[in-house]
Amino acid sequence: MARRIRQYTGPYERWVFGKNLGRPFSFPAIRNWSSRYFAALMDSQTALPDVSTVKFRAEPGAPVERVDIRYPPLWNDGQGLSVRPFCFYDPAAEEEPASMSIEDWIDMLLELLDQNIDNFDASSDNRPRPRYRINFPINPATWTQDYDPAGPVGDFAPQVTPPKAIIAVIDDGIPFANRTYLNSAGKTRISNCWLQSARSPGPGAVPFGRELSNGEIDALRAEHGRDEKAIYYAAGAIDADLPEMGNYLLRETTHGAHILSTAAGKTLGKTQEPSQDDIEIIAVQLPNTIAWDTSGFGKEMYMLSALHYVFERAKRIAEAHEIAELPLVVNFSYGWSGGRHDGQSEMDTAMQELLESRRTLAPTYLVMPSGNTYLDKMHANFQESEFANDEISIGWQVQPDDRTSSYVEMWLPEGLDPDGYTFEVTPPRGVTFDATPSLALRGAPRFPRGDPRNFVNLRVGGAAVGQLSVDKNRGTRWRAMVALAPSMPLKMPNDDPPRWAASGRWTLTLKRTAAADRLPEGGYINVWAQRDDDPSELRTGGRQSYLVELDKAPTQKPALPEYKQPLSLVRGFGSMNGVANAELVTRVAGYIQSTGQPAPYSSAGGLLNTNGPAPEIWGQHVDICAVSDRSPVLPGTVAQGVYSGARSILIGTSGAAPQVARSIVRALADGLDPMSGMATQVYNYENPIKNVHLKARLGTYKSPPLWAGE
Repeated sequence: MARRIRQYTGPYERWVFGKNLGRPFSFPAIRNWSSRYFAALMDSQTALPDVSTVKFRAEPGAPVERVDIRYPPLWNDGQGLSVRPFCFYDPAAEEEPASMSIEDWIDMLLELLDQNIDNFDASSDNRPRPRYRINFPINPATWTQDYDPAGPVGDFAPQVTPPKAIIAVIDDGIPFANRTYLNSAGKTRISNCWLQSARSPGPGAVPFGRELSNGEIDALRAEHGRDEKAIYYAAGAIDADLPEMGNYLLRETTHGAHILSTAAGKTLGKTQEPSQDDIEIIAVQLPNTIAWDTSGFGKEMYMLSALHYVFERAKRIAEAHEIAELPLVVNFSYGWSGGRHDGQSEMDTAMQELLESRRTLAPTYLVMPSGNTYLDKMHANFQESEFANDEISIGWQVQPDDRTSSYVEMWLPEGLDPDGYTFEVTPPRGVTFDATPSLALRGAPRFPRGDPRNFVNLRVGGAAVGQLSVDKNRGTRWRAMVALAPSMPLKMPNDDPPRWAASGRWTLTLKRTAAADRLPEGGYINVWAQRDDDPSELRTGGRQSYLVELDKAPTQKPALPEYKQPLSLVRGFGSMNGVANAELVTRVAGYIQSTGQPAPYSSAGGLLNTNGPAPEIWGQHVDICAVSDRSPVLPGTVAQGVYSGARSILIGTSGAAPQVARSIVRALADGLDPMSGMATQVYNYENPIKNVHLKARLGTYKSPPLWAGE
């Protein structure tokens, strides 16, 4: 197709897929462009049409061709959804010229989706066009050749006694063979397990990867006995030839092993619990791709597909027992730091829609951690009073020897007219850009479709070391953003010369004219540096950047006692998990078991300075806290590892969340109030600021320690 329009390229897509931008520093499947299969999101302000095959004409009058587009198993057939996960492949892709860039190929296919609506849907004239977000590629070896989303799951066997509730875990490294998940009859309680990045065995009821039923897991156990490693090899859960799968389950423990055992395994220590035979388990193992790029980009389709899969398989379990929808609790101990934080992102919208719909039929909870970035200086908040001479600035410290891309986002309040606002970035001392970068907050005319947006490359000596961008995310809220190359020279493909961004203090500046609108009443500007962790099993070499409040003219400030100091510009309040802001999500913070105090790293919702007696809250806040550290000298929680008998210690709110999920699902199975296992928090200190701070850190309820009997 001759026309290349780049109509759907957001700031992350442009940087990550850009051959001369961030692609050389991305996940190997993107860096090496080894796949023409891609995951994506379809996003619309209205319910989306059911399109299973994209039809198009390359030229007027030409024969109709097809692009293979497939949805994962959608709960309730995806009715009434405005955000839908899908994946696609162009059968003619092998005939495309080798010189076609990955950006051009993606743009071509997304244009075909729009052509499909234009040419084959007579009702499309008045329908708002959906926007598309491309996610990470799918390994061709995992693509199901004969996919039937409504097809049976091989060897699935309903339990003899119908379950009373279902617990689901979405994570990595799922140890489905561990004996802790057996019921009293010696059969697995894991009814369904989707290994999203496993090699496809052939026909299946999932669009990619491999699904294991309880019958298949029990058959593997019967064949291999106690040799759990052999079970994982036989199931394709260990595969060194697939980077998205790898040898993760050869480790003694994984993040997913810890979370699944805490939520649904046998407890450690002396605590006595009732039998869990009446609680069924569903599990989804996400690709390693999810852990590679911690910025949040490229994962939404896999995550949302996992949620739909859990909901759909829970429905099948109920139907197999000829009962109505069962109570369902999903634990998803994952997150990122950037994003809108207002509940209006694609993932927040999708999760809210699913929870609202299913709660009309049965109790449904999605439990997520608050995050671990309270102390990491990754969030800043500007109110109108922070503007000086109609501009605000924040320092962004980029660390040396960072082998991954770094990102920082600045979000303006919804409803602000950005006319007269411009965004600029200044490199560290001693570095000079080829041209001074500055972008007005408005869309460029060269992008007539999609969200209003504009980009400029940051060049030093002709080499692109970063990207400056502005965009009106989902058509409702303006974002200014910087993406940077790694801060150390790396070997480049095709013997291209190395490119790297300078480490040190970068400066982000938002300017406005005197005639520009002020921030609206109650409006504020938020800045978030994205997570740049270095997952030990992947060795990405990421080093976390952080925000720095720039020096101002010295002022004489009165000495104030604890809990009376005003919030600083860079603050932990507002560090909430960026993907846990849907209203119906249950957000879990961490506390120290021996002291009852918040874990120092446990993230919290947003607070604003006010002239009143206490700060004002904004956004979603913590609902419940659970143990994330046993004591100041015994960090982390204890759970079971990958193999039966192995032990795991995990530090962070990820380990607190599944304790809450376990408590809620037990209460629901017993027909009790879901919070019946929690204690209600009381904050009655004389200092009202302390009460607000502690509630923002610990929430309304407190989950008792899972290891109370030790």
